[in-house]
Amino acid sequence: MAQSEIPASECCLCARSAVRELADFGPQPICNRYLPRPDGPEFTHPMVLGQCGACGLVQLLRPVPAEEIVPPYDWIVYNEPEGHLDRLADILSGLPGLLKRGVIAGVSYKDDTLLRRLRERGHRYTWRLDAHRDLDMESTGASVELLQGRISPEGATHITHGRGRSDMVIGRQVLEHSHRMRDFLEGLKRLLYPGGFVVVEVPDCTRALENGDAAILWEEHIVYFSPETFRWNLAIAGFQLVHYECFPYPFENSLVAVVKADGASADAAFPAAPALEPEFGRARRFVRGIEEQRRKARALFGRYRAGGGRVALFGAGHLACTYINVLGLADVIDFVVDDHPKKRGLFMPGSRLPIRGSEALLTEDVKLCLLSLSPEAEDKVIGRNQAFLSRGGVFSSINPSSKHALKL
Repeated sequence: MAQSEIPASECCLCARSAVRELADFGPQPICNRYLPRPDGPEFTHPMVLGQCGACGLVQLLRPVPAEEIVPPYDWIVYNEPEGHLDRLADILSGLPGLLKRGVIAGVSYKDDTLLRRLRERGHRYTWRLDAHRDLDMESTGASVELLQGRISPEGATHITHGRGRSDMVIGRQVLEHSHRMRDFLEGLKRLLYPGGFVVVEVPDCTRALENGDAAILWEEHIVYFSPETFRWNLAIAGFQLVHYECFPYPFENSLVAVVKADGASADAAFPAAPALEPEFGRARRFVRGIEEQRRKARALFGRYRAGGGRVALFGAGHLACTYINVLGLADVIDFVVDDHPKKRGLFMPGSRLPIRGSEALLTEDVKLCLLSLSPEAEDKVIGRNQAFLSRGGVFSSINPSSKHALKL
């Protein structure tokens, strides 16, 4: 079936039946399901990227069921950027109408450090959702993966019966995980007193999409916001923008919106066609760039290996997993390096590449070591592996925004 003939799907946020397929990356593994042996069975799910023609939002079609994303290991943790939280706490504390005696609620563990900062600024009445008490969830160790599906209009009613309403509700880095985003946002509204504030934070995917960063794709992130699609969709969901901030980071900025429910007509909030064109163009370039990146990466890594050296990738996280599998690089990368004691000895999802410690950079005669790490971690890893560099080894980052970016 030609792309133009593929029926449009419903947007997971604006709810218009206007999502068209951009690219089908085929069956992909779950990035947190490390394999104990290379020949074991493995769950996969189609990864299909689309874009809404009504609101411009880039999103996964038919996402992996939330239950399948729950990590099988209790040692897997995800760290969110926090360098902006002092500034954000100052902004929130200074909002007109938010009194020191006001009640501030957090949605997940990701809000704990911001709630602490608000308490330090005199806001004593803070609390955070408890999955078992407030959402009737079993204590399985699951967090955002399942919690996001329980925050809905019905779930909010249950929560307020036990907790009462709040003057502010904070949801950092949760919306992009939500399968039913309109229900999630409506649930946040219903946790509030009239006139209360909702604080939503999401990653800004603009730079990654512009740079053709294939590793941005992840089964846990249902949507890929730009500043424009973020603001448009909050308005479409019936929110009035009180404060908006883009906090810059080297790889991926953080977008924060402070909003109030205003009940305005959603139709009036949809962007006009000219405003959508940059969103469509960016998504088209991203998809075209994936195939070019695959071809160039395979050629480069092949040359290193043809010369007798080996190619490794440092960092056995979801960025590495996606990069290898979406670009089809498993046969031109020899192994993955990670010094996490629980990961060593396991095998990467999808590619089934072995995970080894950093000493393998020397013992396995690696010539090129790719980096799939944060900017801070990149410099630390390079600093700790000077012996690898002195023997002629090369470090290059798979992130196009890195100062160590791989030159293709």
